Amino acid sequence: MSKSRPTSFYLIQIGFYGLVVLFFFGMVYSFSYLFAALFSSVVLALVLEPLVNYLEMKGLSRVAAILAIYIVIAAGLALLVSFLVPLIFNEIKILAVNFPEYSQQIHDQIAKLETVIKHRFPGLVLPDYYSFATEKFFTYFQMMVGSVPQMASSVVSIITTAILIPIITFFLLADGHLISKSILSIVPNRYFEMCVLLMHKIVMSLKLFVRGQLLDSCSIMITTTIGYAIIGLPYCIVIGVLSGLANFIPYFGSLISVVAALFVLVVTPGAFTVLALLGVAIVFICVQLIDGTLVYPNVVGRQVNLHPLAVIIGVAAGGSMGGVIGMLVVIPVISICKVTLEVLHTYLKSYSIL
Repeated sequence: MSKSRPTSFYLIQIGFYGLVVLFFFGMVYSFSYLFAALFSSVVLALVLEPLVNYLEMKGLSRVAAILAIYIVIAAGLALLVSFLVPLIFNEIKILAVNFPEYSQQIHDQIAKLETVIKHRFPGLVLPDYYSFATEKFFTYFQMMVGSVPQMASSVVSIITTAILIPIITFFLLADGHLISKSILSIVPNRYFEMCVLLMHKIVMSLKLFVRGQLLDSCSIMITTTIGYAIIGLPYCIVIGVLSGLANFIPYFGSLISVVAALFVLVVTPGAFTVLALLGVAIVFICVQLIDGTLVYPNVVGRQVNLHPLAVIIGVAAGGSMGGVIGMLVVIPVISICKVTLEVLHTYLKSYSIL
């Protein structure tokens, strides 16, 4: 006959688990302020882990392997800054110098369009779009000037995040296996196998998605830049870089590249021709063919295994709930939920719980 436990035992147990829950939510609340640094660190750790493991197998200690990779990355960034950044800044400088001329071109295009509309519809009263846009521009400019102290605070926050990212990434790479062991140590034996498989599948889905998305974005960046350079489009490097960065949000890279290319054609004197539009269309189609048939299906699609409609709806929902950050993280979150439901359904049926 089992001995009944005193009431104080259950009160202490309830209090302990209550403290655990409070501690968990306190940590989540604290981490919300460091979300950008944590998210970036996790992404970097997932990308660099195979290289760290490879160097470790070659005889280096794990810490030495991480430090060696950090040195190589720092050298690579230095080379990138010395070669690529001046090119981008030069194109941005040219854009800034020519901005008044571009503004006049936009004004002339609007005036021509208004003339055509008034000729076809004499009784139609059109607003002064250019004056409206100019007024809005100066209003936003004054708001930006007024928010300089807040912008300075944002710069400090960005610098702090940039310092935290390599530090957090280092500890994730060095002690990530200890974190998983600590989590699994509190799992009951009956569910140990299920939790091990679940953690493995979640980590693998994140690894494959992050690495695939990086390769896909680099592909979009390179093919877009080369394509627009071939047709002689100004600012092709800036447009290519923007397209690659925007491609971290599914389907946005190509949209950004087309919008930016059309904007450049409109504001560049004499560039807005049928031949130029045909060139932009050909580049867009070629980039989409390369990405859609070769790159994305092999490096992202097979790992995520989500229908394109699910991706589109997920991105829209993520944007409405969390803005740009929500659009960035929604696909891996959906993938994690999908993997979790599949594993839980299989094992809970085997345990006769479902």
